[in-house]
Formats: sequence, C-alpha cells, structure tokens
Amino acid sequence: MTDFVDRPVITHAGARRALDGAIAEADSLGTPVVIVITDAAGNTVTMARMDGAPLFSIEVAEKKGWTAAASGARTCDLRDVFNADPTLLHALAPKVDDLMAVGGATPIIVDGATAGAVAVSGATEEQDQQIADAGAQCLA
Repeated sequence: MTDFVDRPVITHAGARRALDGAIAEADSLGTPVVIVITDAAGNTVTMARMDGAPLFSIEVAEKKGWTAAASGARTCDLRDVFNADPTLLHALAPKVDDLMAVGGATPIIVDGATAGAVAVSGATEEQDQQIADAGAQCLA
C-alpha cells in the first residue's frame, strides 16, 4: 500500500496539441470560440480566444473545463443527468460556484484517470461539444 497515487499530468506540449486540434475543428465549422485546456484540477494550462469569439466566453469555457476535470465527465452528459434529476442540480449549484453543466467540455482521460479537460464556449452548445471532443481526441 502506498501513500500517493500516480496520476497522468498533462504537459504544455500535450495541451497545445489538444488546443490545435480544437482550433482546427472550430475552423472547419467556421465558428470563432474560446478554447481552454485544463489540468486535472481544472486549472488552465493554455487557452485561445479566436478572432471574433465573445469575451464572456473566456469565463464560461474556464468553468466548463473545471466541471469536466472535476467530474471526469463530458458536460453535455452532466446536463442530461441534471435534466433527468433537477433536484440534484438545485442541491449542487448553490454549493459549487464553478459548476457549468452545459455542453462544451470533455475530460482528457488517460489510463482511467482524468488528466485535464478541453473546454469550449462561443458557438452553439452542440458545436462547442463537437470542438471539445475533437481536441480531447488528439490525446486519446
């Protein structure tokens, strides 16, 4: 038995690869967005605000990234859970300031552990999620 857990830690190079993949997907959709890549604790490792992306999308993407990293789940999947059980959302929301259960963030999972997340804001919820999935896929 050990006192510490060996966890994957995203590098800046890995975060850039995920960021570049997400930017390529956003470009293919023709939509400017904010993309945030987080570490396992939900802290920003790198981010980009594409030309024309809304300023408020920076904070939204950061919160989506924290939510995906903290939960280990895609935020669109969390949205579905909360839609099925609104009492759960009402119980958590006042206690968890950064909770953002809106599609657009995907955890980066390595060997069953969360290493970070790719989070996107600025397009439709479905496009944000598609872009986040594409970025995370670059590290799968």
